[in-house]
Amino acid sequence: MTKSFYIAVIYLVVILLVLDRMNTGQLFSTGDVRAEVSRSLVDHSNVSQSRFQYNSSTSSFSSQYLINSIDRFEWYRQQMYSNLNIKKPETASNISTLYAYEFEHEITVTTTSWKRLGYRVYCRYVDRNDLEIGEPFESFTYPEYIVACKKRKGTRKIGLSVGKNGEFQPIPIVDRMLKKPKYELSMCISAIYGSEPKWLMFIEMIEHFKMQGVQHFYVHIFNASNYDLRVINDYVRTGELEVHYLIERDSRTDDRWQKVNIADCLIWSRLESKWTIFADLDERIYMTNYTGTILDYVREVKNEDVASIQFRQQWIMKTELMPEKYEGEKQIDTWMPTHRWHNSSGIGSPGHTAKCIIDSSKVFKMFIHRPTQFFPSLNRPYIQKVVNPEEGIIRHYRDQNLGSWGRKWLKGILKFGPFRNTNYPERLIGKLTENVKRRIKYVYR
Repeated sequence: MTKSFYIAVIYLVVILLVLDRMNTGQLFSTGDVRAEVSRSLVDHSNVSQSRFQYNSSTSSFSSQYLINSIDRFEWYRQQMYSNLNIKKPETASNISTLYAYEFEHEITVTTTSWKRLGYRVYCRYVDRNDLEIGEPFESFTYPEYIVACKKRKGTRKIGLSVGKNGEFQPIPIVDRMLKKPKYELSMCISAIYGSEPKWLMFIEMIEHFKMQGVQHFYVHIFNASNYDLRVINDYVRTGELEVHYLIERDSRTDDRWQKVNIADCLIWSRLESKWTIFADLDERIYMTNYTGTILDYVREVKNEDVASIQFRQQWIMKTELMPEKYEGEKQIDTWMPTHRWHNSSGIGSPGHTAKCIIDSSKVFKMFIHRPTQFFPSLNRPYIQKVVNPEEGIIRHYRDQNLGSWGRKWLKGILKFGPFRNTNYPERLIGKLTENVKRRIKYVYR
């Protein structure tokens, strides 16, 4: 046998081994590293700078993103152990998936199961023929309601199970491997639940933020009346709104859905929108002395270190429930929140129940009122900019009775100063009213 013959045989064996690894669902990732995700993670505390490092090995099927020179999924595990003060994840009794999103570096699955933070789950991969690919990948729920799964070639659906060979329900995967964001400014609306009629509050909220430059809206619905759904579905029809429905398998109070909403919307908006507002149905954020819209304002943010823009809160005392159904044009002039309620608190201190506009590609963990952990930049940690009330503010039409808010929190609000009458901006109220009436007439007449 010649030397060249042996070389040819060895070469053939190597090729067959590579093909075998590909067919068994070996980890797959691309070599196109997005600037938004090629960053390390850091929280608000004084944490040493770390960086994402892309390990370009000889085979694209074994390359992966690293954090601090270790596997990113091991880094997630270390964060979970450290922040939750645990030594290993527990085994969950069940797990309910919500949505799955494919990024360049991983598939992120969001869940709805309550009290599953720090629990072990297994990622299950399914191909286009509905056949499982390879061995399950062991992962965990961290941050809360979020599971990171390694990518596998040929995956078309993904599911989660609590046991390695347990039952799972595969769900389709949303593509988030985008070259650039589709939207400059979007909004994550807090989850919709409860019995108060929402049609008018919802329309006013959408039309207000459209005037501020919001191009797309995300909302989660736990329950809503058929009457409210008529206008919600109309915004879906026009392509301005996307809806994710929440289904209960655990026992929790309605307000507990807000954290599910925030976790899913953080991932849902990531890389699809450059900036994303996180705010409630009864909140109206707008610019004050700054002569422009919110979109104009974020366009002027040139400092790439800014990952969050925080607005301070002013509470407007809402003392009645909203009307059940549309009864005519005069009713709108009377019952639009921006027309009806004016008794206003002083302005809250920085960070006090504030709301933020974030670049979700830079935020790792999100709380109701602020990010709690950032993806840092390659040079300096990301920062949060606090907007002065002279530039912008939140008018929060806060109901005094729902959730016993007045009894629980009103005394604390008094420390920010005496109450006085204030108005929604005169320069905006006419156009807002016109737009609200137009939408209502289209949907309900």
